[in-house]
Amino acid sequence: MCSIDGFLDMEAQTMEKGKRKRETVSCRQYYCYKFQIREDEKNEVLHCGRLFQQFIVDVFIKLETQRLDFYFFNQDLFRIDVLQGLIDFLRLGETEASKIGKKTFLPVTFIGGPRDMRRRYMDAIALVQRFGKPDIFLTMTCNPSWPEIKQHLLSTDETQNRPDLVSRVFRAKVEELKADILKRKIFGKVVAFMYTIEFQKRGLPHAHFLIVLSDECKLLTPESYDKFVCAELPDRNTHEHLYSRVLQHMMHGPCGDLNPTNSCMGKRGFCKFDYPKDFAEQTSKGKNSYPIYRRRNTGELVHIREQYLDNSWVVPYNPYLLRKFDCHMNIEVCSDIKVVKYIYKYICKGHDKVVFSIHNNEEIDEIKEYQSARWVTPPEAAWRLFGFPISEMTPSVYHLQLHLEGQQFVSFKSTETVNRILKNPMIRKTMLTEFFAMNATDEHAIAMQLLYKEFPEHFVWSPGYRTWTRRQKCNVIGRVVTCHPTEGERYYLRLLLMNVRGPKSYEDLRTVNEVPCSTFRESAEKRGLLYSNNSLIECLSEAVSYQMPYSLRRLFATLLVYCNPANPKILWEMFEDSMSEDFKHFSNFEEKVVRHKVLSHINDILHSMGHDINEYKLIPEKIKASETAKDAKDVHFERNIIVSEQDLLLPKKLNVQQLHAYNIIIDRVFSGKQGAFFIDGPGGTGKTFLYRALLATIRSQRFIALATATSGVAASILPGGRTAHSRFKMPIDIDDNFRCNISKQSSLAHLIRDAKLIVWDEASMAKKNMIEAFDALLKDIMDIDSMFGGKVVVFGGDFRQTLPIVRNGKKEDFIRESLLYSEIWNKLEKLYLSENMRARTDPSFCEYLLRIGNGTERTNCEDKIEIPDSFVIPFTTEVESLDALFSVTYPDLHAFSPDSSMITSRVILTTKNDFVNEINNMLINKFPERSKTFVAIDETIEPNDQSQFEDFLHSLDPPGLPPYKLTLKQNCPVILLRNLNPCEGLCNGTRLTCCDFRTHVISAKIESGDFKNTHVFIPRIPLLTSQDEKIPLQFKRTQFPLRLCFAMTINKAQGQTLDFVGIYLREPVFSHGQLYVALSRAKSSSCVKILIRPCTTDTNDDHSTYNVVYDEIIQKAFS
Repeated sequence: MCSIDGFLDMEAQTMEKGKRKRETVSCRQYYCYKFQIREDEKNEVLHCGRLFQQFIVDVFIKLETQRLDFYFFNQDLFRIDVLQGLIDFLRLGETEASKIGKKTFLPVTFIGGPRDMRRRYMDAIALVQRFGKPDIFLTMTCNPSWPEIKQHLLSTDETQNRPDLVSRVFRAKVEELKADILKRKIFGKVVAFMYTIEFQKRGLPHAHFLIVLSDECKLLTPESYDKFVCAELPDRNTHEHLYSRVLQHMMHGPCGDLNPTNSCMGKRGFCKFDYPKDFAEQTSKGKNSYPIYRRRNTGELVHIREQYLDNSWVVPYNPYLLRKFDCHMNIEVCSDIKVVKYIYKYICKGHDKVVFSIHNNEEIDEIKEYQSARWVTPPEAAWRLFGFPISEMTPSVYHLQLHLEGQQFVSFKSTETVNRILKNPMIRKTMLTEFFAMNATDEHAIAMQLLYKEFPEHFVWSPGYRTWTRRQKCNVIGRVVTCHPTEGERYYLRLLLMNVRGPKSYEDLRTVNEVPCSTFRESAEKRGLLYSNNSLIECLSEAVSYQMPYSLRRLFATLLVYCNPANPKILWEMFEDSMSEDFKHFSNFEEKVVRHKVLSHINDILHSMGHDINEYKLIPEKIKASETAKDAKDVHFERNIIVSEQDLLLPKKLNVQQLHAYNIIIDRVFSGKQGAFFIDGPGGTGKTFLYRALLATIRSQRFIALATATSGVAASILPGGRTAHSRFKMPIDIDDNFRCNISKQSSLAHLIRDAKLIVWDEASMAKKNMIEAFDALLKDIMDIDSMFGGKVVVFGGDFRQTLPIVRNGKKEDFIRESLLYSEIWNKLEKLYLSENMRARTDPSFCEYLLRIGNGTERTNCEDKIEIPDSFVIPFTTEVESLDALFSVTYPDLHAFSPDSSMITSRVILTTKNDFVNEINNMLINKFPERSKTFVAIDETIEPNDQSQFEDFLHSLDPPGLPPYKLTLKQNCPVILLRNLNPCEGLCNGTRLTCCDFRTHVISAKIESGDFKNTHVFIPRIPLLTSQDEKIPLQFKRTQFPLRLCFAMTINKAQGQTLDFVGIYLREPVFSHGQLYVALSRAKSSSCVKILIRPCTTDTNDDHSTYNVVYDEIIQKAFS
């Protein structure tokens, strides 16, 4: 069974053969001639009113029906089959082509058909993969009052009765708008662009434009949005012409209570477009898709359709385009990835349709189905009769054939004999076979080592000669036709072609490391492109070569928990010897005893991950838990944390404020009295130093003290630190009613009951309901109704730093979720630290940081703070300025490469994950050593969606998941994205260096916390997207749970102290405390450099930036 796109090449060839010089005028050309306007003669048919509307629709329906009839009545004339099928029939004795082939219905070459529109959608997604999400979504609607239309109307004519005129004028306007966008570059340089023309049942045409801008012209900030988009009434006195255009074209409705019957009203009584909008003093990034544009409440009202409307009813517009084109011209900035799928689906949805009935037990007739659902309006009929395109795309997308060896599609006449067909040498040449040939013989192709989809960018296919030749113009991209996983080997062939560069043949694709494979699937598995039970075997096999049995057992446990192997027993039997080597080498135990010890150790690891080895039935006997496991791995771990000599001496090194807090807390711990404290201090005042002293004192006396933090990075700094989510079993996606998932009878509850002290660092970053749920948990476990169950709990943080993350939240949302606004806050005992230990050698820097954190640093007329010259890297161009930032942060990458501690003590901080990814990609290219790219496996949750969305999923890069393509080099810094085994130091946020890598396993070294310098194995694991409304499609990605870590977001870095900090403000900070956090990671002013990109390309403001501080937070925290 072929895919929908499988017939594309055959149809293209048939159309190519049909392109010959006509000796007669076609029916369409005849009617085009008849519908022309001629000054020297009156064309009566154009002035027949509504009769002309009916006539032009009838004419178009007649022409379209002729085309459909051609496909219907000639499906037996042109047959299709794969080449291998012809050869098989020849061997069976069949010689007549009429007995061979498959019937087809409505082909992809039928313009406007469902296959055609689906192909256009897939082409649009190919643009997203190559150039990124669109920046601007523009809708232009025909204005029936355009002068070009009015001046050609007779006194008896009405605009709606002249669809020919409407279509021709609208076409001219569309071409002029294209020139403005592409040639005059009113939005900046455009790298990709597409539009579609839509005709709704109501009549007038409109065009949807999607525009992708070059990197230097991207719209990244609210200031850049305001440069092109306005959602307010203009000044009537200074912009009178624009004012009238806005009132005429850009006022929505009214709807809602003012007009409940308006067409935009949904079934629930709300406007489908959410009008009227809320007022906003300034533009900001909104939820899911479009920004929240500035709409000030000026009090000005305008009279529209018998109602008085204000700025909340203005549809976003571009002043220049509205003035020029004098029509409805809605412009939106695409600030979110979720809008991409919606918009592309929306503009590629095809014609309007009507509902029709479906009868079972009848042969499917796609032509009849299409005709039954078709709805044609007069403007569409005119548009199609004139031969105007219904969509256009730049760069164009080249469709690449996909077929197995000897199974290319062949077109032939039913009157031909099979022998004659097979004697034609051209039938064996296809885009794919000649792609292989070029990689084997053409010096340019060999040098470039291109992927199949990249080939059309450098070479052009000549259908007549069936050859690839060097391309002169490069404005084209390639797309390999889609296929479904159920198509078996063809699907795996596509998978290989999408990832293997410069293959010379089918056999070459089936060869991995000079070893031939029997199938494409096997080859894909060995290359790490396909996940299977064999992938786990390969993973363990590769790890065995490092000869680290202890780490191998941890890896085995990780695979059991996260990868859900189909047959764990086979894995155990295959690798039992390798996992037992250390026990065998250092003891004389019998084989049975060794096996029991190995399994017991694996069971201990599994217990720490919340599982039991007996779940996996590795051996017939039941494995009894060891004493360690009975005590629970968590309890055993906490009781046996080794306190370093340095930490034991910390109480003697405390300053006056630290010692005061230390004495109060220790007295409360050993007196058995309840205590709930909050240690407040600016970054660098030694909060972590105090925590370590408290933990060391209690643990040195064989008592349990639990160390937790809100973030993984902060937790990794504390001895025995765990994230609060991990320690107290809090879900990642929390709501107002969540509870900690710990039963009173569990070993973890036993651990919490025994704890003398619980420390929670960076509590200022935690949502208040996390703290409240923690309070409820302790009350439940301790059976005491007093706060935190009577335990001694120490929270710490700095409310000058970033607040809890609220997805798509506004200022009031961040404030409301803060611990400051919980009833618990006023019950906590406050202890304050003020002496900055981190930067005490630079007191002026300390004072500057406090002014930044408190929001008291002086601002200029634009409400920005001035950054000292000594901090600033001047902005010249994007490339030059970033190179300067890289050079000062990582002066010599070759020197850093062998010394992981040097590179992990430096970092570049920026505001958003997208910017982090860009910087990491740039620096990994500059980093020395050999590289390896690991390609993920993306799977939709619904299997039927796989073929349609697979390529689209590859373009998504959600912050909680690893990238689709992960490029690593030896000794590069990475960060872990999941809690693989917190008891062994593998927490979300743990920083590591990549020591070595194979196809299915990565050997890494932990770079922080108690497990620093510990070597670990990281496997590929399946990861699901969170229930995040920003992700347009839920899916599973199987990949190493790692990201590069030359750069990280400011929020992620909170709690760290670094030797050097580079700060990249591609756009200003957008949330409370971000600038303060970024600056306060450094020990002195000499250890920090800032690169500020000006908000707009026509300014050179690289020494000032916004400092977002919420006064409500500062006043509440320090009142």
